[in-house]
Amino acid sequence: MTPTLFDLPLRLGDTAALAEVLLDVLGALPKPVTDEQRARIASRAGSVRFQNLRVYFGSLERDPVHSAAYYVCVDGIDDQPMLLRVAPSTTPSSGLFPRAILIGRTHLGPREVVINAVPFGPDDRGKIQVFSEQLNKAFLPKPAGMKAVVAVQGDSSTFAGAFETFRKTLKSTGQNQAAFALAEGQDAEEFYFAVVWSAIRIGWREGYALQGVRRPVGRTSDRPAT
Repeated sequence: MTPTLFDLPLRLGDTAALAEVLLDVLGALPKPVTDEQRARIASRAGSVRFQNLRVYFGSLERDPVHSAAYYVCVDGIDDQPMLLRVAPSTTPSSGLFPRAILIGRTHLGPREVVINAVPFGPDDRGKIQVFSEQLNKAFLPKPAGMKAVVAVQGDSSTFAGAFETFRKTLKSTGQNQAAFALAEGQDAEEFYFAVVWSAIRIGWREGYALQGVRRPVGRTSDRPAT
Protein backbone atom coordinates (compact mmCIF):
# COMPACT_ATOMS: atom_id res chain seq x y z
CA MET A 1 0.00 0.00 0.00
CA THR A 2 1.35 3.44 -0.95
CA PRO A 3 1.33 5.87 2.00
CA THR A 4 -0.95 8.88 1.66
CA LEU A 5 0.20 12.43 2.29
CA PHE A 6 -1.09 12.19 5.86
CA ASP A 7 0.72 8.90 6.53
CA LEU A 8 4.16 10.07 5.47
CA PRO A 9 6.81 9.89 8.20
CA LEU A 10 8.49 13.11 7.01
CA ARG A 11 7.21 16.49 5.89
CA LEU A 12 8.14 17.51 2.37
CA GLY A 13 8.76 21.10 3.47
CA ASP A 14 11.30 19.96 6.07
CA THR A 15 13.12 17.60 3.76
CA ALA A 16 13.13 20.07 0.86
CA ALA A 17 14.78 22.70 3.07
CA LEU A 18 17.42 20.18 4.08
CA ALA A 19 17.91 19.05 0.47
CA GLU A 20 18.60 22.60 -0.62
CA VAL A 21 21.43 22.93 1.90
CA LEU A 22 22.89 19.54 1.00
CA LEU A 23 22.99 20.17 -2.73
CA ASP A 24 24.32 23.71 -2.36
CA VAL A 25 27.26 22.57 -0.24
CA LEU A 26 28.04 19.23 -1.86
CA GLY A 27 27.08 19.53 -5.51
CA ALA A 28 27.44 16.44 -7.69
CA LEU A 29 31.17 15.82 -7.83
CA PRO A 30 31.98 12.14 -7.23
CA LYS A 31 34.02 12.68 -4.08
CA PRO A 32 33.53 11.32 -0.54
CA VAL A 33 31.75 13.67 1.83
CA THR A 34 34.21 15.23 4.28
CA ASP A 35 33.75 16.08 7.96
CA GLU A 36 34.33 19.72 7.06
CA GLN A 37 31.40 19.60 4.63
CA ARG A 38 29.20 17.89 7.21
CA ALA A 39 30.04 20.65 9.68
CA ARG A 40 29.24 23.34 7.10
CA ILE A 41 25.90 21.73 6.34
CA ALA A 42 25.04 21.45 10.03
CA SER A 43 25.95 25.10 10.54
CA ARG A 44 23.85 26.29 7.61
CA ALA A 45 20.91 24.08 8.53
CA GLY A 46 21.02 25.54 12.04
CA SER A 47 19.12 28.56 10.75
CA VAL A 48 16.36 26.42 9.21
CA ARG A 49 13.21 25.97 11.28
CA PHE A 50 12.29 22.32 10.84
CA GLN A 51 8.80 21.43 12.06
CA ASN A 52 9.22 17.68 12.54
CA LEU A 53 12.76 16.80 11.57
CA ARG A 54 15.91 16.03 13.48
CA VAL A 55 18.97 15.53 11.31
CA TYR A 56 22.02 13.43 12.20
CA PHE A 57 24.51 15.30 10.07
CA GLY A 58 27.38 13.01 11.01
CA SER A 59 25.71 10.14 9.15
CA LEU A 60 25.76 11.91 5.78
CA GLU A 61 27.15 9.80 2.94
CA ARG A 62 27.15 9.99 -0.85
CA ASP A 63 25.46 7.22 -2.82
CA PRO A 64 28.30 4.90 -3.94
CA VAL A 65 26.70 4.38 -7.38
CA HIS A 66 24.96 7.68 -8.14
CA SER A 67 27.26 10.49 -7.02
CA ALA A 68 24.56 13.18 -7.12
CA ALA A 69 22.49 11.38 -4.47
CA TYR A 70 22.97 11.53 -0.71
CA TYR A 71 21.85 9.62 2.35
CA VAL A 72 21.40 11.01 5.84
CA CYS A 73 19.76 9.68 9.01
CA VAL A 74 16.85 11.67 10.41
CA ASP A 75 14.05 11.42 12.93
CA GLY A 76 10.70 12.41 11.47
CA ILE A 77 7.14 12.72 12.70
CA ASP A 78 6.65 11.02 16.08
CA ASP A 79 10.45 10.56 16.21
CA GLN A 80 10.40 7.83 13.55
CA PRO A 81 14.02 6.95 12.64
CA MET A 82 14.42 7.14 8.86
CA LEU A 83 17.15 7.08 6.24
CA LEU A 84 16.59 9.97 3.85
CA ARG A 85 17.76 9.94 0.22
CA VAL A 86 18.03 13.21 -1.70
CA ALA A 87 18.70 13.01 -5.43
CA PRO A 88 18.12 14.97 -8.65
CA SER A 89 15.08 13.72 -10.57
CA THR A 90 17.42 12.47 -13.31
CA THR A 91 19.10 10.05 -10.90
CA PRO A 92 17.82 6.44 -10.89
CA SER A 93 16.19 5.14 -7.75
CA SER A 94 18.33 3.26 -5.27
CA GLY A 95 18.89 -0.45 -5.64
CA LEU A 96 20.47 -0.55 -2.19
CA PHE A 97 17.29 0.34 -0.34
CA PRO A 98 14.30 -0.85 -2.39
CA ARG A 99 10.66 -0.10 -1.63
CA ALA A 100 11.50 3.40 -0.43
CA ILE A 101 8.71 5.78 0.51
CA LEU A 102 8.35 8.72 -1.85
CA ILE A 103 8.27 11.84 0.30
CA GLY A 104 7.89 14.04 -2.74
CA ARG A 105 9.32 15.89 -5.70
CA THR A 106 10.22 19.54 -5.47
CA HIS A 107 12.01 22.22 -7.47
CA LEU A 108 15.01 23.91 -5.88
CA GLY A 109 15.71 26.69 -8.32
CA PRO A 110 16.19 25.07 -11.73
CA ARG A 111 16.71 21.63 -10.19
CA GLU A 112 13.98 19.07 -9.62
CA VAL A 113 14.78 16.89 -6.64
CA VAL A 114 13.28 13.57 -5.58
CA ILE A 115 13.20 12.79 -1.86
CA ASN A 116 12.70 9.23 -0.60
CA ALA A 117 13.07 7.55 2.77
CA VAL A 118 13.13 4.10 4.34
CA PRO A 119 12.66 3.12 7.98
CA PHE A 120 16.03 2.97 9.68
CA GLY A 121 15.76 1.93 13.29
CA PRO A 122 17.96 -0.44 15.31
CA ASP A 123 15.75 -3.37 14.26
CA ASP A 124 16.15 -2.67 10.52
CA ARG A 125 19.14 -4.96 10.40
CA GLY A 126 19.33 -5.53 6.68
CA LYS A 127 19.42 -1.80 6.00
CA ILE A 128 22.05 -1.25 8.69
CA GLN A 129 24.15 -3.99 7.13
CA VAL A 130 23.84 -2.45 3.65
CA PHE A 131 24.74 1.02 4.93
CA SER A 132 27.78 -0.14 6.87
CA GLU A 133 29.07 -2.53 4.21
CA GLN A 134 28.29 -0.65 1.00
CA LEU A 135 28.10 3.06 1.83
CA ASN A 136 31.01 3.28 4.26
CA LYS A 137 32.80 0.38 5.94
CA ALA A 138 34.30 2.77 8.49
CA PHE A 139 31.14 2.20 10.54
CA LEU A 140 31.97 -1.47 11.05
CA PRO A 141 33.76 -2.64 14.21
CA LYS A 142 37.48 -3.29 14.06
CA PRO A 143 39.11 -6.60 14.91
CA ALA A 144 39.65 -7.22 18.60
CA GLY A 145 42.95 -5.96 19.89
CA MET A 146 42.23 -2.25 20.25
CA LYS A 147 43.14 -1.19 23.76
CA ALA A 148 40.26 0.35 25.67
CA VAL A 149 39.88 1.60 29.23
CA VAL A 150 36.12 0.96 29.40
CA ALA A 151 33.87 -1.34 27.37
CA VAL A 152 30.31 -0.01 27.44
CA GLN A 153 27.34 -2.28 27.99
CA GLY A 154 23.80 -1.24 27.15
CA ASP A 155 21.44 -0.97 24.19
CA SER A 156 20.42 1.38 21.37
CA SER A 157 19.16 3.96 23.88
CA THR A 158 22.61 4.38 25.44
CA PHE A 159 25.18 3.68 22.71
CA ALA A 160 24.86 7.08 20.98
CA GLY A 161 25.72 8.86 24.23
CA ALA A 162 28.67 6.54 24.68
CA PHE A 163 30.00 7.43 21.24
CA GLU A 164 29.71 11.13 22.10
CA THR A 165 31.75 10.53 25.25
CA PHE A 166 34.36 8.60 23.29
CA ARG A 167 34.53 11.50 20.80
CA LYS A 168 35.25 13.98 23.57
CA THR A 169 37.98 11.69 24.90
CA LEU A 170 39.48 11.35 21.43
CA LYS A 171 39.56 15.11 20.95
CA SER A 172 41.03 15.83 24.37
CA THR A 173 43.58 13.00 24.57
CA GLY A 174 44.07 11.78 21.01
CA GLN A 175 43.20 8.25 22.18
CA ASN A 176 40.41 6.17 20.70
CA GLN A 177 38.95 4.21 23.61
CA ALA A 178 35.69 3.20 21.93
CA ALA A 179 34.66 -0.32 22.91
CA PHE A 180 31.40 -2.11 23.66
CA ALA A 181 30.79 -5.41 25.44
CA LEU A 182 27.98 -7.89 25.16
CA ALA A 183 26.19 -8.20 28.49
CA GLU A 184 25.31 -11.56 29.99
CA GLY A 185 22.05 -12.81 28.52
CA GLN A 186 21.94 -10.12 25.83
CA ASP A 187 21.10 -11.15 22.27
CA ALA A 188 24.36 -10.96 20.31
CA GLU A 189 22.85 -9.96 16.95
CA GLU A 190 20.61 -7.32 18.51
CA PHE A 191 23.62 -5.92 20.35
CA TYR A 192 25.76 -5.88 17.19
CA PHE A 193 23.26 -4.00 15.06
CA ALA A 194 22.39 -1.56 17.84
CA VAL A 195 26.05 -0.54 18.09
CA VAL A 196 26.54 -0.24 14.33
CA TRP A 197 23.28 1.72 13.99
CA SER A 198 24.39 4.10 16.72
CA ALA A 199 27.79 4.57 15.07
CA ILE A 200 26.12 5.46 11.77
CA ARG A 201 23.70 7.93 13.31
CA ILE A 202 26.34 9.68 15.39
CA GLY A 203 28.88 9.62 12.55
CA TRP A 204 31.60 7.64 14.31
CA ARG A 205 34.12 6.54 11.67
CA GLU A 206 37.18 6.28 13.92
CA GLY A 207 36.80 2.59 14.69
CA TYR A 208 35.63 0.72 17.77
CA ALA A 209 35.94 -2.71 19.32
CA LEU A 210 33.22 -5.20 20.17
CA GLN A 211 33.72 -7.73 22.92
CA GLY A 212 31.85 -11.01 23.12
CA VAL A 213 30.29 -10.93 19.64
CA ARG A 214 31.37 -11.55 16.08
CA ARG A 215 30.20 -9.72 12.98
CA PRO A 216 27.11 -11.48 11.52
CA VAL A 217 27.74 -13.39 8.33
CA GLY A 218 25.31 -13.72 5.44
CA ARG A 219 22.24 -11.87 4.24
CA THR A 220 19.69 -10.66 6.77
CA SER A 221 16.00 -10.96 5.95
CA ASP A 222 15.44 -7.42 4.69
CA ARG A 223 18.70 -7.00 2.84
CA PRO A 224 18.35 -7.05 -0.96
CA ALA A 225 20.01 -9.98 -2.67
CA THR A 226 23.12 -9.23 -4.71
